[in-house]
Amino acid sequence: MKKLVAGGLALSLLFAFGTSEVDAKQKFVDKNKNGISDKWEKKYKLKGKKLAKLDADKDGLSNFVEYKLNLNPKKKDTNKNGKPDGLEDSDKDGLTNIAEVGMGLKPYKKYSKNSRIADGNLKDENGVKFSEKVSELEISIESGKNEFEFEYEVKDGKEKIKVKQKGFNLDKEAISKLVVDLEKAVSDRLTEDQILEMVQTRFALTGAFEIEVELEYANGDEFEFEKEVDLDDDQGSEDDEQDED
Repeated sequence: MKKLVAGGLALSLLFAFGTSEVDAKQKFVDKNKNGISDKWEKKYKLKGKKLAKLDADKDGLSNFVEYKLNLNPKKKDTNKNGKPDGLEDSDKDGLTNIAEVGMGLKPYKKYSKNSRIADGNLKDENGVKFSEKVSELEISIESGKNEFEFEYEVKDGKEKIKVKQKGFNLDKEAISKLVVDLEKAVSDRLTEDQILEMVQTRFALTGAFEIEVELEYANGDEFEFEKEVDLDDDQGSEDDEQDED
């Protein structure tokens, strides 16, 4: 009798586990095979063949990534903490979600490439930690009638550089070198003056100019400033000080 009861109990447990596993599989239905649950798509009223790659709320994260992170694809700030979903670090690896997407990493996995090293602690060929890499950089310079603008970002694991200039002759190589300078120095807690000095050096700027800088690192740190600079005037001030001495 005891054997019969035990056998019946084991059978019932096996059946219970078996059916729950089937139920779990049945709950995830993905008819269009885009990796997103049809139930989730219906909840947020998402439609279209390429909906997984689209960014419904324009926060820099695709609908697929938002699904994996359990975010609201129709709201830029799901948890209403004042920080856009793209600038959150959902997997706590030291990188913002949007930076991970740009680097070709998975913002829903702390260890995307190495099972022992969190993504933010990985290093590039220059020995720079991923968390200290520049994810976006915009610089605008005006000097008289001369203008220079560029946008730098990392997208799909590659550098994307857009340049517009009039009267300047600055190349993309100088921009890439400036980015490396900024990355190598980020651990030293850069100041506006230090950033400005790096820009002046790399672009060999002289005379008077107005400069606007927007810089964002992969760990979420940001710098933003506007400044009017007159290098000739600064040099004159230094000469005056030397004369007084």
